[in-house]
Amino acid sequence: MSGLPPILLLVGPEELLLRRAAERHLDSQRERGELEVTDLRAAEIREQGLPDLRTASLFGAPRALMIREAQELPAEASAALVAELDGGTLDATVLLLATTTGRIMTLAKRVKAAGGRIDIAPPKDWEDRKWADLVAEEFRRAGRSADKGAIAAILDHAGLDVATVAEKVTQAAASAPPGRISAGAVEAVVVGHGNRGSFAVADAMCDRDPAKAITLLRGVLEGGDDPVMVLGALAYRLRSLVAVAGRLEPKSVGLNISTGQVRRLQGVRRNFGPGELTRAYRALATADREIKGGEIPSAFALERAVLEVATSSAPRRGGRDADPSRCVRP
Repeated sequence: MSGLPPILLLVGPEELLLRRAAERHLDSQRERGELEVTDLRAAEIREQGLPDLRTASLFGAPRALMIREAQELPAEASAALVAELDGGTLDATVLLLATTTGRIMTLAKRVKAAGGRIDIAPPKDWEDRKWADLVAEEFRRAGRSADKGAIAAILDHAGLDVATVAEKVTQAAASAPPGRISAGAVEAVVVGHGNRGSFAVADAMCDRDPAKAITLLRGVLEGGDDPVMVLGALAYRLRSLVAVAGRLEPKSVGLNISTGQVRRLQGVRRNFGPGELTRAYRALATADREIKGGEIPSAFALERAVLEVATSSAPRRGGRDADPSRCVRP
């Protein structure tokens, strides 16, 4: 880890991603020779205290101390690490893995000032390529390779949950026949619909992919998401699409749309023919009335609306429905 400070703080909400990042740092050190690694949790340090960081290894090998759940470090240990950071060259590299920094704020600030803080976050819900890369990397870690269909199948079953992705990949890698893993091999051993989030349902719906949209919707509902909240996400995505199509300033109509999302939505708009955005709005409005009125089961109302929006229809003959992208006002 040449060029980096002796104490590194890896911060992010997913413990698995923190561990993966720490392992990559340790592997880069191992490329230069033998490395003695001590792996502890903060709770163990609370009981035992910090190991000696200024005594060289018995055999002269470089040393590394990895502390998981570092957000739980006791105040004395946190203060001791600050003192070590200020005290000159350590004989060990320290890796702190923390999901938050509230309880170790002083230590976090000092490490950041020294250039040792690394923020690690999972991909956003809409970053399909990054999620695919994450799945592919998990297959590589398991010593296997997988085609695009297998990667998509893992995400369909695991959803946008890093730990579940790793679990499903492990299942598929252990059970699939030799060679490149296919979607069929994944389907043969992995069950269940993963919750990829309501906005993934919305994206599949607006991509006019009814089969994928329904699969994702079932995963969301099986995961316990409130149907009203799911419908809200679908409506928000449709409003965003209309705002972009109508060249409106998103914030003027209560939307927060990034530049990258604007570019994507400009392409998605082409999936809808004349009048189809109006019909999409009607379908979601009907589902809203049915869900809140208790007329029919909420899951059925949502599935029917998602199918109606996701399924492309030919323009009606004689007259055209108004396209809301041409009539929306801030």
